[in-house]
Amino acid sequence: MGVSSRTMSDRRESGRAVGMTWQRARTRSDERAARMLRAAEQTAEAAAARYRALKEAAAAPAAADGSWRPMPSWQQMLLLVIGGGILTGLLAIWLLATAYLGPAALLALPAGAGVVAGFIALRRRRPRPAAPRRRPLVADLVRAAQEMHEAEAALERLRKEHS
Repeated sequence: MGVSSRTMSDRRESGRAVGMTWQRARTRSDERAARMLRAAEQTAEAAAARYRALKEAAAAPAAADGSWRPMPSWQQMLLLVIGGGILTGLLAIWLLATAYLGPAALLALPAGAGVVAGFIALRRRRPRPAAPRRRPLVADLVRAAQEMHEAEAALERLRKEHS
């Protein structure tokens, strides 16, 4: 029989090293699970906070800062009738002014109207203050609720695996 180069003490030390490797792997696994648990808790808290914020924003009254809103159909019809009447009246006045004042009115009245329209357009070019954020829709709330439930389910699953 051959002479072994390894002694009994070498074998014991290598056994300890293997045991220590398994212990390190186990502690690393526990640390990883704890990190995943903390990350899942943070994700669940963030999703819940986002859902609460959207719910509060949806419950808040609409901002009355003069932002544009679509008009009901009866208001649109009224605007069309009155606006059309005003434009027709201005055309009649322009034609009557041309009949009394002569052909110069054909040039002066549209030029004056163009100057007024240009002044109004240039005045409106100033940057308006930033519009307030739109109110959240039902789809936003549903999406936030789904994210919150998914995060809570993942957290529960990790807690069960950890314990």
